[in-house]
Amino acid sequence: MIVDTAAVSDKDYKRSRHNSRLFIFSRLDLTAMLLPVIVIIWKTAGLSFNEMLLLQGIFALFIVLTEVPSGAISDSFKRKYVLIAGNTVLSIATIIYYLGRNFLVFSIAESLFGIGVATISGSDTSLLYDTLILSKEETKFKKILGKAIAFNAVASSASMLIGGLIGTYYLRLPVLLVSISFVLRAIICLLMIEPERVRSKSVKKTTTKSAKLLFTNRTMIAMLFSYLSVMVVQRVAFWAYQPKLLDNGFNSFYIGLLFASLNILTAIGSIVISKIKEHHDLSLLLFIMILETANIFVLWYFNSLIILSTMVIVQFVRGGRGALANSIIQRRSSSDLRATIISLISAVSSLLYFLVSLMFKIFDMSLNLILFIMLLTSILITIIFGYFTTVLNNKNNLMKTNK
Repeated sequence: MIVDTAAVSDKDYKRSRHNSRLFIFSRLDLTAMLLPVIVIIWKTAGLSFNEMLLLQGIFALFIVLTEVPSGAISDSFKRKYVLIAGNTVLSIATIIYYLGRNFLVFSIAESLFGIGVATISGSDTSLLYDTLILSKEETKFKKILGKAIAFNAVASSASMLIGGLIGTYYLRLPVLLVSISFVLRAIICLLMIEPERVRSKSVKKTTTKSAKLLFTNRTMIAMLFSYLSVMVVQRVAFWAYQPKLLDNGFNSFYIGLLFASLNILTAIGSIVISKIKEHHDLSLLLFIMILETANIFVLWYFNSLIILSTMVIVQFVRGGRGALANSIIQRRSSSDLRATIISLISAVSSLLYFLVSLMFKIFDMSLNLILFIMLLTSILITIIFGYFTTVLNNKNNLMKTNK
């Protein structure tokens, strides 16, 4: 259905406000409650660090298998029902984690986590952007997403503290509480108002058009490398923090306290970065990726608490990273392709993460060797992204000069 947006009705404005508020609340992700306890749960079950990475690889593999179909379905049908289904699957996955005591059960849970995350991926932000189009408020997208990230970061801080504190007495109780939070998120999604928009008529056609745009458009290629950095390299780096912190005497409560404090910086960063003008987005992403590369170097080179120095900086800029990249993709793609493009990028990134985690497991690499490989990878990805950023910025400057 093609919608005439020449005039903005009061109904469109009210729907925009309604969905914007619910979007922010739907982003309330209490899975941060698991961070102080999850590695301890794995270690208690006898898992090695390579097996921990492989679990995340299995999670990534199932994202690959379901990401693109779920994105295309979201572009073809009502997005809010896709979001409800995704959160329901996540709730079931968390219950299985709560009951699990070995690698096999954890693998089943991670598989369902991958399906749930893939189902949600791109649908929530696309629903918000579609709503803002009708009220002609697309420019508010990055600001609203920034607020949502900030709200989630503050909530995550509280969740980490609670999870860490509860985990010192009842190790698995935080897992059960997270399952309940997914049910609440599903209810919030049910209350959203589905905006009128152009829908894809064919899942296959949508996937083909999105893939062509992703691999031929320079901006989209740059976004792909940006996501590869955060979803492959930074994911490995993140899981390396906790073993190093545990080796330095941190328990679940202090890990929760640390990540809670850092998440406050993420909240501040998301608000600050979301206010920067759009034409600086690519250059700012490049700067963030350089900082992330420096952080991996410190994490690889040092085994002491010096690693906290760069963690602070990276956490601040991390808050705005997702809003920057997502805003660029939303602006450069049409309503019938948005969710599928984001799903394709996530699928490619997740596939690479799965292959990387599998390689680490097969060759039984040490933590420091893994971090060294990720350091080299980060340098390479940043250089490639820097090339595309330079080309695109030069093109934009040339267009302004010609005008």
